[in-house]
This record gives sequence, structure tokens and C-alpha cells, in this order.
Amino acid sequence: MSLVDDELARAEANSEESRRRLANTVVALQSRLKPSVLARDAIDELKEVGGDIAKSGVDAVKRNPLPAIGVAAAVTAFVARKPISRLFRKKPAPDEKRKDK
Repeated sequence: MSLVDDELARAEANSEESRRRLANTVVALQSRLKPSVLARDAIDELKEVGGDIAKSGVDAVKRNPLPAIGVAAAVTAFVARKPISRLFRKKPAPDEKRKDK
């Protein structure tokens, strides 16, 4: 074989190896980019981040319980504002009922 034939054979072997590596990379990317895999990864990440946030929130409440109680009371008062306002409304005395007749 001549020098040119040797170089050509090496170039073809390199080309074939590069094609094989590229095909493997494409297969790996396709498996990682499936919607189900992406959704699972996103859910796992959200679980991890949510757990970290919850843990830091619990730690903050343990360090400062009074502000947390105040916030909880304010939220409860806001949510139950209508029933609470009905409790404090002045009810008319029985003899002060309106007479529409």
C-alpha cells in the first residue's frame, strides 16, 4: 500500500469512529429530551426545591415564633372576615324592629 492509501484508510476509520460517536450522542440526547423524562426531572427538581423552602420556613418559625403566629392570625382574620364581622354587628333590640306597615 502506498502512503496515500494508508492516509485514506486512517481518514475513513476516523470518519467512521466520529459517525459512531455522533450517533451515540444523538441517541443519548433523544432519550434525555423525551417529554416524560423532562417532566420527571422537573418534578424531582421541584420536590427538592420545595423541600428546601419548607425546611427553611420551619427553621425560621422555630427561631421567631411570634411573627409566625401574627401572620397566621392575620391570614385567618382575613379569610374569616365576613363571619367575624357578623359576630360584632349590633343586633336590633326586639322592640326596635322596623315597621314597614
